[in-house]
Amino acid sequence: MQNVGFSYDGKREVLQAINLNIPEYGFIGIAGESGSGKSTIASLLMGRNTVKAGEITLGGRDIREIAEDSLMKTITYVGFGSVFFKGTVRQNLALAMAEPDEGKMWEALERCHLSTFLKGQSGLDTVLLENAANLSGGQKQRLALARAILHDTPVYIFDEATSNIDIESEEAILAQIRQLTGQKTVIMISHRLANVTGADRIYCLEQGRLVESGKHEELLAKNGVYAGLWRTQEALEHYGKETSDEETV
Repeated sequence: MQNVGFSYDGKREVLQAINLNIPEYGFIGIAGESGSGKSTIASLLMGRNTVKAGEITLGGRDIREIAEDSLMKTITYVGFGSVFFKGTVRQNLALAMAEPDEGKMWEALERCHLSTFLKGQSGLDTVLLENAANLSGGQKQRLALARAILHDTPVYIFDEATSNIDIESEEAILAQIRQLTGQKTVIMISHRLANVTGADRIYCLEQGRLVESGKHEELLAKNGVYAGLWRTQEALEHYGKETSDEETV
């Protein structure tokens, strides 16, 4: 991604002169407050929107020259609002596979801590309501991750994939994302900095601009935007823990 700029309405620039380098098999974190442009970067990488300035290349090719079906076979996207259709778990998972394989489905569900729950229901024939409304938020995201694992593409984008879910589900999802690193190219977009501390490189955005990049420790040492966000989040989590401890006394 070189010198990329983007605007949805042609007036207000959402991204300004963004430069990102995402190496093969790298684990890249993209951080920043809500509205800083993180998810817009994901939409551009997925080809859902077209760059207005600069260029994005994938394997040396301009992303605008790559057919949509080829992009879909290269990149898997997991967002905070994953979509499911009304039908069985089997049918929803089969969408991610060229040749549906029950064994692989159960393996992915086991990795995502969903197999025990589904075996207590109707297994792969468990019926999902529209958009999996009969699952909890955490179960839905774990099922989305299982489907993503089955898609088995070279590149994975996780865009706030652990937002607003229970701690157990968040830990299960993060464990699988860490397992993918080194085997796949992983891009983790998160406002919660604790999720990207292990990244090879973190890009920090502020109001559509790339303001800092580096490893977690390097960015803390710079004492800039990233360090300020980290301190704020640490203080909020510490306060939340203290409040919880007081309530249990």
